[in-house]
Amino acid sequence: MTFDLNHFREQYDLLAKQYKIPSFKVIHDDFELEKINQESLAVLRVVRKTMMDKVINTLSFLDLLLHPVNAPRVYLPFIKVMTSADKQLIDSVYSSLGQVSLRSLPLEIDYSEKNEAIMIREIYETWEEVKPQLRQLLNEIASPVESSSKRERSYYG
Repeated sequence: MTFDLNHFREQYDLLAKQYKIPSFKVIHDDFELEKINQESLAVLRVVRKTMMDKVINTLSFLDLLLHPVNAPRVYLPFIKVMTSADKQLIDSVYSSLGQVSLRSLPLEIDYSEKNEAIMIREIYETWEEVKPQLRQLLNEIASPVESSSKRERSYYG
């Protein structure tokens, strides 16, 4: 049996109408649902897990910026000039996504289609809230500004 993404989309969209959650296309635009490659009886669980993959990857990336012990060199120019405002921005996004991650954990133990739908809605809404902050952060990472006004001096100078 081969996986048919169109059939999966139809199944999801029926459930989306039932539970009043965003459509397949809306979720797909941010969470690349074409990565799903297997049939499942628990359609909403598969979608939620795919969405959570992106949340977890984003949390890992933010953690790397806050704790750059083994950070790739490509991020070091930003890390060197990161201000307390940058750190607060990272903390804010990290906190929001971290809460989503923690709230999704019980769904790994007990399956409930209704709770999966609620979690999909929450992940989507939280992602939409943090997207502008992430966009700002990624722009700063792509072109870090090193100036005397941006760089905060430590006790040693």
